[in-house]
Amino acid sequence: MTVHAVEKQALLDSLGNDVEFLKTIVGIFLTDCPAMLAAIRAAVAARDPVQIRSAAHELKGSVSFFGATYAVEAAQMLESLGRDEKLAEADEGLSVLEREMAVVVLSLKEIANEVA
Repeated sequence: MTVHAVEKQALLDSLGNDVEFLKTIVGIFLTDCPAMLAAIRAAVAARDPVQIRSAAHELKGSVSFFGATYAVEAAQMLESLGRDEKLAEADEGLSVLEREMAVVVLSLKEIANEVA
């Protein structure tokens, strides 16, 4: 599986090249992301389909802002698994999401350092 980073210029373009706003939203996301992932991990571990759906939906909405298509798709997959109560597939879905989110987080940290 190929991993994909967030495109810095596309993100800046979407923000009207507002570097300060970029720094702010990246900072907020990087602060909130660990808790969102922890909520998904806890929901998967508890085999709680409602919480899987809810937590994955929240992360999907947040990460979609950055144009991280593969992370969005991974979150959508987990959200669907929760909605459809396909809990046997949740561990694999979580694994995919965590790989994609690691790339997103790394990309956003690099972008934040470049614009600092």
